[in-house]
Amino acid sequence: MSGPAYTLFRRLVPLLCLVLVISGCSVTGGSQTTQGDASPQPGGSPATGQQPVPGSRITEGGLIEPRTLNPIFVADPVSEEISHLVFNGLVYVDPKSGEPQPDLAQSWEVSDDRLTYTFHLRDSILWHDGQPFAANDVVFTYQLMMNNRVRSPRFSRLVERVHGVGAPDRSTVTFTLIHPDATFLTDLATFGIVPEHLLSTILPEELVTDPFGISSAVGTGPFTLRQWVRGDRILFQRNSKYFKDPAKVESYVYRVMPSTKELLAGLKDESIDWGAIDPASVDEAKKVSGIRVESLPGYEMSYVSLQLDPAKTRLFQDVRIRKALMLALDRKQAVTDIWHGQAKVADGTQPPASFAHAPSKTVYQQNLEQAKSLLDEAGWKAEADGIRMKDGQALRFTLSTNSDDPERKETAEWLIKSWSAIGVYVDRDFQKWSTIREETIRTRDFDALLLGYRWGIDPDQTAVWSSDSFFDAFNLNHYSNEQVDQLLDKAVASGDTEERKQLYAEAQDTVMDELPSLPLFFPNETVAISKKLTNAQVTAIFMRNRANIEQWNPPPVKK
Repeated sequence: MSGPAYTLFRRLVPLLCLVLVISGCSVTGGSQTTQGDASPQPGGSPATGQQPVPGSRITEGGLIEPRTLNPIFVADPVSEEISHLVFNGLVYVDPKSGEPQPDLAQSWEVSDDRLTYTFHLRDSILWHDGQPFAANDVVFTYQLMMNNRVRSPRFSRLVERVHGVGAPDRSTVTFTLIHPDATFLTDLATFGIVPEHLLSTILPEELVTDPFGISSAVGTGPFTLRQWVRGDRILFQRNSKYFKDPAKVESYVYRVMPSTKELLAGLKDESIDWGAIDPASVDEAKKVSGIRVESLPGYEMSYVSLQLDPAKTRLFQDVRIRKALMLALDRKQAVTDIWHGQAKVADGTQPPASFAHAPSKTVYQQNLEQAKSLLDEAGWKAEADGIRMKDGQALRFTLSTNSDDPERKETAEWLIKSWSAIGVYVDRDFQKWSTIREETIRTRDFDALLLGYRWGIDPDQTAVWSSDSFFDAFNLNHYSNEQVDQLLDKAVASGDTEERKQLYAEAQDTVMDELPSLPLFFPNETVAISKKLTNAQVTAIFMRNRANIEQWNPPPVKK
């Protein structure tokens, strides 16, 4: 449902912006020290867990194929998700609590001014090729992402937030931030680390075309990349020397399914063990024997971005037009008709899975008469044919979206029909996602753009609403409000969760009152899982980072 572009930049903090809630914090010597459950084994040494049953396998089905597994270049949700099978970050986000937990780092300290983070790495971690992992690999990875010659999609996020990265010794890494950042641990510190000994000889500008991350990948994660058959499947093998408990399964497969129909068929014949399904398939999936279906409050928001750049169009400069468009919509009915009940009306911008989720003070319900009245006030009068005119011009604009997403195309048709009821004529610009991404999102050349955005786990929404995010993030329509900018900046700098919630509520109230974009729905994460998979717990966060998937028990091996 969500287009891949939303993981691209710092001010686009959402894809991976997560909440800073340090577990087990104690103030010692003027700094915060966090010591988590670093490993089931003392010192982080490779585990000797129970051997998996020969031939055991877990197969995930998905409709989208990753582009790469290389953490330097992952820029879409599926690539990010699957790359976690191979690569680890310094920390990971707990799928249940949303708190940062030790991964490659076994503990960390935060300075009083919250500008310096010191990570202490586990001992005896090995890369998949048997070489030792050390602090220099961490420094190398972040320096690559912060090198503009590399062209990493994470470049902007890092250079605008991180002053420097260093390694005082082989087991310690320090980050110095430009300003306090409540999202640091659960955003930047989760990025996968790559091996210096394999990539240091490649010129920075050539890394983007290097086969690392596609035909080969060497990480520290629970699985090794064995084979990638483009358009068909990716085969992973258990890493027997994983520094935590090695996987309980011999192999893991990600199968690229051509359609939802084939995905459901795979669930029925047990060739697929689990996978995300679309809302229209939920009822059918529930009828499949041996399958359980999870519907999880998620982080995605379906919305319409209205062009506010006067150089492109002045139509939406009048807030009365924006509000009239919103009041024309029966979003509650659309949840049933389009989303089959697997979504919530977006009465705010903070998604249901966020700790900052709360309805806005301004809530919109369909009111056609009020919508028409607002257009009348704005000077757009209905002619005999029902189309509204002003100064000889029709109230007409183009709605762009990607037609290769069924729910999005259906939503677009519903919008066009709803707006025609108040005298607004809308032209269609339906294209493939790749075209929308390159020709519309990149150039910002649109009137109205329907898309989905997957917010980060952290409630920071700087990437979409801040005026600092015009060009290198996701403020596609050039929305600018000084008060919103200040609220967002203050919230990111705050280390107090309750204060942040209040600040984000205030920012949300302003956005919902001004409606630079039209929030429509918060789709649920819908997942089908074989009951033969045990210990298979899924949450909205798990769907992003596959944390602890190596502890899933596979289905019995077929004789």
